Amino acid sequence: MSRAISLAFALLVAACANPVNQATANRYAQMCREAEADGRLSGAEETCRRALINVRLGHLGPQAESEALYNLGRIKRKLRKFDDAEQFYKESLRVQDTISPPDQAKVGRRLAELAAVHGQSSRFKEGWPFVERLMPIASTYSGQERTFVKLIFETYAEEYRKLGMQLESLQLEETAKSL
Repeated sequence: MSRAISLAFALLVAACANPVNQATANRYAQMCREAEADGRLSGAEETCRRALINVRLGHLGPQAESEALYNLGRIKRKLRKFDDAEQFYKESLRVQDTISPPDQAKVGRRLAELAAVHGQSSRFKEGWPFVERLMPIASTYSGQERTFVKLIFETYAEEYRKLGMQLESLQLEETAKSL
């Protein structure tokens, strides 16, 4: 009986957030930001990857996992590793969608990055679900984020016009004009 209680306790402790992993994940995330700011994207990629590993090993929760996935995706996109970036952004979006209450700004950032990845790899048709879902929340952004979203909409509108997707193009042009 005492073995069963000890095992149950060990499993409970293992499932809880680990403060050592929290500190380590935070340190790696900070190193990632610094490397990115200095233009050392390979270093940023490695430290963002290590931050994600520590978030997962430490069971730091869905918010921390979504953020770590998003950060690694952002670095992968800057390195033009579009398939990897897409994978991390989709996983981040999936996790972010499970968090209650929903944070539309964070969801929108992931949608915008997914649209950018699809655009940068000339897969505009595949990017439509992300752009379409982003349109209703685009007006909530300001500053650089608003400019980024507007550029996505304008770029997609132009490409959709070329592809004969007139309705989608018009929707995006109207949304871009309102920003």
